[in-house]
Amino acid sequence: MDLEIQGSLLQAADKLVGFVSELMRTSKTEEDLRIGFEKILDPLLKSIGVESQPSYERLGAEAKTVYRGRPDAVHGQVIIEYEPPGAFSSNHTVLHAHEQLVGYMTAEAQGHKTDPLGLLNRLVGVGFDGHSIFFVQYPRRKNGKTTTIDKALFIRHGLYPFAPESARTLLTYLRALARLPLTAEHLADKFGPKSKIAPMAVSAFADALENWGGARVRVFFNEWKRLFGIVYGEQFSTQQAEEAQVLSRLYGVGKETDFQELLFSVHTYFALMMKLIAAELVTLKENTFTASFSHQLTHTSKEGLQAQLADIEDGGIYAKRGITNFLEGDFFQWYLDALSPRLEEAIREIARGLSEFEPATTTIDPESARDLIKKLYQYLVPQEVR
Repeated sequence: MDLEIQGSLLQAADKLVGFVSELMRTSKTEEDLRIGFEKILDPLLKSIGVESQPSYERLGAEAKTVYRGRPDAVHGQVIIEYEPPGAFSSNHTVLHAHEQLVGYMTAEAQGHKTDPLGLLNRLVGVGFDGHSIFFVQYPRRKNGKTTTIDKALFIRHGLYPFAPESARTLLTYLRALARLPLTAEHLADKFGPKSKIAPMAVSAFADALENWGGARVRVFFNEWKRLFGIVYGEQFSTQQAEEAQVLSRLYGVGKETDFQELLFSVHTYFALMMKLIAAELVTLKENTFTASFSHQLTHTSKEGLQAQLADIEDGGIYAKRGITNFLEGDFFQWYLDALSPRLEEAIREIARGLSEFEPATTTIDPESARDLIKKLYQYLVPQEVR
């Protein structure tokens, strides 16, 4: 009895609730609950590289499971505190489980000498009795210099019935153990000028623009030049030697590439990433536990890739979900008419990189994703050419 890897996150949540309902017919103790629950979850979590680490209080009086993910993941740990089936009908037991989680999370953070609060912000505590569930987190620090932990600041979300919505929240937290947070800083590490992907992609866009595009592509490019000329004035057309050198050096593109074409390629690269992230967000509930939209895009056929990119660029992927007028008159869709083999491979690499990120970051850690687009643009385009 385990969760299937295929199917959407919502379907996995529904099945998890059904499996737990069956489990509760025979579970009498918290240990029964823990063993049975882990047996359900383990195959799913192992498929994304998350291993469980059962942990016991002294004398074995309390059962808890610690799930650890990759060191740079959205969440460093998800700690599940189990109580006997139905125990949360008593508010005293809820408070006890909350205090146990706060104590464990605090001790874990204090063991991290370099940045205890940074670690604490990435921990999630879960109280679970088979019928009800709650989540415990420490609010993101506002003052980076603060190093003390105030136990009174821990926030408890719930008690909630263990139903599809709360099960989906739990699965999202667990999946986040294996994925990078969707923040400008982490995106810049993966896709910024110093990454492997950026020079590969920008040079592929520049090559496609120069050598693979026809009249329609030039129309898009010339319209972009006209609009940017209005915004930036005469300096956009003159005195570009220094800016061209900066951008060429940053992205490892040959000096012979025209500055305006190079900047247009960088803007196209940035725009495509934003569209792919948007596609991840609007398809979030439909994707499987293991495979995001970008993951599927990476492994589709050439025809499938072209069709899905066209669906993104004409707004179809958003319109099908009730979001209209999202993309209209966008000249950064030009690459669809110049999709060289080199550019196709670069786009697959972009999608492959994005598949490592947790799109639900904006929901489970909204503070970390603030000003995402603005910050990422600043990372990708140097001050000298903005």
